[in-house]
Amino acid sequence: MRVLIASLTLLLAACGFQPMYAPTNGGPAIGPVQVSEIEGKAGHVLRTELTRILAAENNGAAPSTLVIELSEQVVQFGIRRDESSTRAEIRLTANYLFTPPNAGPEMRGALTSIASYDIPPAAFGEIAAQDDARERAAETLAQRFRSELALRMAQARAGSAAR
Repeated sequence: MRVLIASLTLLLAACGFQPMYAPTNGGPAIGPVQVSEIEGKAGHVLRTELTRILAAENNGAAPSTLVIELSEQVVQFGIRRDESSTRAEIRLTANYLFTPPNAGPEMRGALTSIASYDIPPAAFGEIAAQDDARERAAETLAQRFRSELALRMAQARAGSAAR
């Protein structure tokens, strides 16, 4: 078994395999990031989750700055005969501005996350279900941000290496 693993490792090394997002020298994919305050309940959850996820990228270098403007939209569907809704979805759209340290080029973009939920008959149940969906959408958005920033930084490194 060990021989098989060793031979597969040698084959991967010979084919030019390298990590998709991380730099080839083994440094962090993104580096330290300072996330600005984000308004609203979903903004708080998003910022907290982003700070937690990106803490692993902290290597003591100057931090990049991430400014996020978050908008939220609730759409109800699944209409009953009495014209009340049975389901809804919450859509979080984050427009961001990522500024790397050392006067690097700014990166702008937008990410969206959608979470759906059932609307129970009780009013308090609807509030709780909507809050849960909002938190799920914000946590998913934080994961997407990590992937988006790693990809954009890898593209920037590849572009500067090609020059």
